[in-house]
Amino acid sequence: MLTGEKVYLRLMEERDIPYKVKWINNPEIRTTLNFDYPISELGTRKWLNTVSTNPSRKDFIIVHRVKNQPIGYTGLINIDTKSSKAEIYTGIGEKQFQGKGLAYESRIVLLRYAFFELSLNKVYAYNWVENDAIVHLNKKVGFKIEGTLKEDIFSHGELRDRYIMSIFKRDFLKKYPCSRDIY
Repeated sequence: MLTGEKVYLRLMEERDIPYKVKWINNPEIRTTLNFDYPISELGTRKWLNTVSTNPSRKDFIIVHRVKNQPIGYTGLINIDTKSSKAEIYTGIGEKQFQGKGLAYESRIVLLRYAFFELSLNKVYAYNWVENDAIVHLNKKVGFKIEGTLKEDIFSHGELRDRYIMSIFKRDFLKKYPCSRDIY
């Protein structure tokens, strides 16, 4: 378990499947996601059984510490230990917990894990350029835009441009110097 002040992250388990299905199938949540939907509990269970043993990814559930309630998901995919990098993703699925800094804290907690437990050098994200909320969140955390990928992904009936954004361990340490002390 990875802990923050207001949230903790735990690896996704079978008991979390109904939450993930509810969040991904929610029309408000999925507008910025690149999932084939709708998704089912059966398909999600099969997916989880496959990815849970894949060393190139870690999929977590974000849990509100006070309420001990699952509120979202986050993780690292395409973990590449040779090149010392991974892709990050985060989503707050429970509407009442959005805009309260919990995605921000989840990102910090996961980045500490990536940089100090997995010893990665770089974490990156692909973000739809029109998703102002995630672009703002990434910039607040310390990510920088490396470039724009034009008409990069077909999603929601259109070709969408995406930013590639990243943060390096050295830059994370400059912004969050106490993070080293946690590990």
